[in-house]
Amino acid sequence: MDVPKISVVITAFRSGELIKEAIESVLAQTFGNFEIIIVDNNASEETKTAYTKLVNSNPGKIRVVHENVQGACSARNRGIREAKGVYIALLDDDDTMYPDRLFKQFIAMENNPKGTMAYGGLNIISFDGKKIIEKNKYWDAQYWVTILFGDSLRFQSDPLSLPPPSVFFFRKEVVDKIGLFDERFNPIMVEDTEFLLRMWEAGPFIKINEPLINYRLASQDFANQKRSGNTNFLKVQKNLNLFYSILIEKYFDPSDKKNINKFKKIQSQWLRELSLELFEFKDGKSLGRKTILRAIKCEPLSIKNWKWYARSFMPGYLYKKVFNVKDNAYYLLKNIEGIENVDSFFITPNKVKIESLS
Repeated sequence: MDVPKISVVITAFRSGELIKEAIESVLAQTFGNFEIIIVDNNASEETKTAYTKLVNSNPGKIRVVHENVQGACSARNRGIREAKGVYIALLDDDDTMYPDRLFKQFIAMENNPKGTMAYGGLNIISFDGKKIIEKNKYWDAQYWVTILFGDSLRFQSDPLSLPPPSVFFFRKEVVDKIGLFDERFNPIMVEDTEFLLRMWEAGPFIKINEPLINYRLASQDFANQKRSGNTNFLKVQKNLNLFYSILIEKYFDPSDKKNINKFKKIQSQWLRELSLELFEFKDGKSLGRKTILRAIKCEPLSIKNWKWYARSFMPGYLYKKVFNVKDNAYYLLKNIEGIENVDSFFITPNKVKIESLS
């Protein structure tokens, strides 16, 4: 086989039979000069059985490599290292590509040699794949992005978009320069955001104005199956906290009052979001209230902050409804042991809280 132009990296974990649809969607591409690298990241037996059938029937087109360190970062990094292609296309093992996805992204990057990432839209489909829930969905710049970069000329001409990994398409040589996924974010959550930030810092993103993949909306049982023993509420918050510390190290300027206010707003938003997560627990009320008070200290004029603080004093039956408190097994699995000290989240690396700076 000739050296492929594109290496498609699919990480295999606990998708079961769904990985067959993912692989088949790549094999059906109109652009044929590609290889598929399946990274077995401690895959379930059902998943192994599903991908093995297609590997055996497509010798030379599909390779399997193994990565024992559990996590999306380690698995994707192994696939990228193994890739022979000039370009890398990522695909999660429960999503599928449209037939011309690779062709369109390849042309976009060839026509924009300074571009670091080509991405497009997606259609969100039901778990059974029978219904399109939302068409041509794009992940616009998040709140923290617009706060931090919104007044820059670069952002106004080339906004930092945060699409899901299944539409990532980039040059391998760029990753060789900026680095792979940060494995501190294993097993999952926020790793794609941090990677996209570094890609954006290295050059412009190329947007393709049409859907390129089907993004499968996980059922509750499927989500529990993938997350069980793999990640939890506390790990997600620690990853977000790690990313926040990275933003601090890169962009925080204690001598610039405008910059300080930007980080106060970001800190306020993430503390508010953390408080809402805590309010979902039956025993999370006191921690949620403590966290929203920290958000208020960061941004005392925020109406949202004061609204959520007031709602935390509602009678029990109203509180449960407003804060979406649930008693089912999924939420009980999200135990909050280890997060008693919410003051450890979203502060500067040297432990000086931004809300205390003037």
